[in-house]
Amino acid sequence: MSSRAAKLTFLLCVVATSVTLIACSTDKEAATSCVPSSCATNESLATPAVVENPVFPGADWETSSPEAEGMNATPLDNVDAYCVEHGCRAVVVLRHGRIVWERYWGGWDKDSTDNSWSMAKSVTSALVGIAIHEGKIKGLDESASDFIPEWRGSNREKITVGDLLSMTSGLTWTMLYDPPSGDTVKMLGSADQVAYALNRQVYREPGTDWYYSDGDAQTFSRIIQAATGMPVGEYAREKLFGPIGMQDANWMTDNAGHAMTYCCIFSTARDFARFGYLFLRNGKWGDEQVVPADWVKTSTQPSQIENLSYGYYWWLVDFPNVPKDMYAAMGFATKRVYVIPSLDIVAVRLGEGDDLNWNDNTFLKPIVDAATGQ
Repeated sequence: MSSRAAKLTFLLCVVATSVTLIACSTDKEAATSCVPSSCATNESLATPAVVENPVFPGADWETSSPEAEGMNATPLDNVDAYCVEHGCRAVVVLRHGRIVWERYWGGWDKDSTDNSWSMAKSVTSALVGIAIHEGKIKGLDESASDFIPEWRGSNREKITVGDLLSMTSGLTWTMLYDPPSGDTVKMLGSADQVAYALNRQVYREPGTDWYYSDGDAQTFSRIIQAATGMPVGEYAREKLFGPIGMQDANWMTDNAGHAMTYCCIFSTARDFARFGYLFLRNGKWGDEQVVPADWVKTSTQPSQIENLSYGYYWWLVDFPNVPKDMYAAMGFATKRVYVIPSLDIVAVRLGEGDDLNWNDNTFLKPIVDAATGQ
C-alpha cells in the first residue's frame, strides 16, 4: 500500500461513525436522514429565489458584503464562534453569486486545498448526467453491464445505472472501517479499486434496498470511462472543472490509474463553491449549460423510496431551521457544500478530522437568519 493510501486508510478507520450519524441519526437537529413517512421530499417546499442577470466568477470571485446582498451581518458572528469550537478550517458563503463571508482558521487561506472525501460522489453524479445528455449513457434504466462486460450473463446484469447511482445495487458492501472486515478499507488498500468494486456479488434484489456503498460509487470509474472513452479525471476537466473554473481540482487515482469516483477530489473552498454555485444556477455557467438543468432537478430529488433524504449522490437534508429545498454534498471530516435555492445561497465548510458533535442545523441557522432578517 502506498504511503498516501496508508494515510487515507488510517483516517477512514473512524469514518463509519460519521456515515452512521449521516444515515441513521435520530436526533431531531442532527439527523440528515429519515424514514419515508416523515422525510421531506425536497420537492421545493420553499420557492427558489428569482435572480435576474446572475453574476458568474471569472478567474476569481467577486466579493461583496452581507449588507450589500440583503443580509444582516450580525448573525454571522455565530458561524465564526461555532467554527472556532468545531474545527473549521475554511468557510465560504455566497449570496447572489458573490462571496459575502469567508473565513479561514489554523493557518489555512483561500489557496489551501482539502480532500472532498464523499462530496466527490456529487461530482460523479454530475458527470453521469452530462454523459446521459450526450447520449453516451442511454439513461438511468440502462444496464450497467453495457459498460461492465464481467457482469454479462450473471445476476448482476439486471443492475442498472440508476441502481448504482441511488445506492440500491444490491451488491455486497460493509461500511465497517476496522481492518480487515470493512470493504472501504479493503478497497482502498487494493491496487485496482475498480476491480474490487466490480467483483462484488448480489445479495439483495437490485433496486429494493438502500444502503450506503462506496463500492457502488467506484463502479462509475469504469462506467464513465467506458461510456465516454476518456479517463474520468480527463472527462471531468473537459466537461466540468474547466468550464466552471475549478482550476485547482485534482482527482486522486488508485495505483492502476483509475479515478476514485467515491471520494478524493482535492481543491480549495472557493473551487468547491463553484460546484455548488453551478447547481444553484441549474447547471448553467454564464451562457453555457454545463450540467443539464433536468439532471440538476433529477439528481437533487429522492432517488428511491427506502431513504427519501438521498438523491443521486446528493443528500436532501431536512433541518428545522433551514429551508426545505436545501440539498448538500457531504463527506467525511465534515466536508460540506450546501445549496439553498430559495435564499440564493451556497455555503462551503472544510476542515481537518471528523467532529462527531458537528450539527449542520446549528451551523446553517445563523446563515439563514442573516438572509431572512432574523
